[in-house]
Amino acid sequence: MIDRTVILWLFAMAWVFFASMPPSMAAEFRVLPVDEAAKDASLVTFRGKLLDAIARRDLDYVVGQASSDIKLSFGGSYGQKDFRKSLTLSAQDLADEYKHRAAEMREGYWDALEEVFRMGGQFTAADTFEAPYTWTAKLPQDADPYTTYLVITKDAPLRDRPSKYGAVISSLSYDIVTGIEGGEGTKFQKVKLASGAQGFVHEDHLRSSIDYRARLQKRNGKWTITLFISGD
Repeated sequence: MIDRTVILWLFAMAWVFFASMPPSMAAEFRVLPVDEAAKDASLVTFRGKLLDAIARRDLDYVVGQASSDIKLSFGGSYGQKDFRKSLTLSAQDLADEYKHRAAEMREGYWDALEEVFRMGGQFTAADTFEAPYTWTAKLPQDADPYTTYLVITKDAPLRDRPSKYGAVISSLSYDIVTGIEGGEGTKFQKVKLASGAQGFVHEDHLRSSIDYRARLQKRNGKWTITLFISGD
């Protein structure tokens, strides 16, 4: 019979081992969608009207919902004038090598704005709402924001190659994964799971932890967009 002292020692060592494991080793991390907007009826109304305006590309209405000091970059881009410029981007605003992509980039900005406000969010203060929910999510302590992706769908296929014909290794539901090299030139991102498993996930199922996000603040009783930015 094993001595009781030995058993207690083994349990103690096991506890120390698991407690000291970094989050990426200890368990798979997931971030479930959340939307707290319903806590404030005026926010629900504001967001609904804003999304309708974005869908019909109502430039004046959308710009009018931004604050005069809306932050748009980590540089010197801010205010309604710069916001309007991004929403009306033309070839003359770009360097020669990017002029042919003006329409694509302009529509991409509109699409990013719409996606952010359709992906829920959370209150970070009584008068402040941040979207999407992937931005306010708590990530593992060892997560690198530049390579961290969140799976934003349920049962997203993890494939063995960057193709829709690749064999499905597993399925992911709201997992936090790490982007690694692979899949360049395709619509697939190679990812590594907390378990160490690797595979390819279509970009439609993923969102970078530092993708576009927005901040809505209630000023003088009225909601306004005070930040729309990407990067870190």
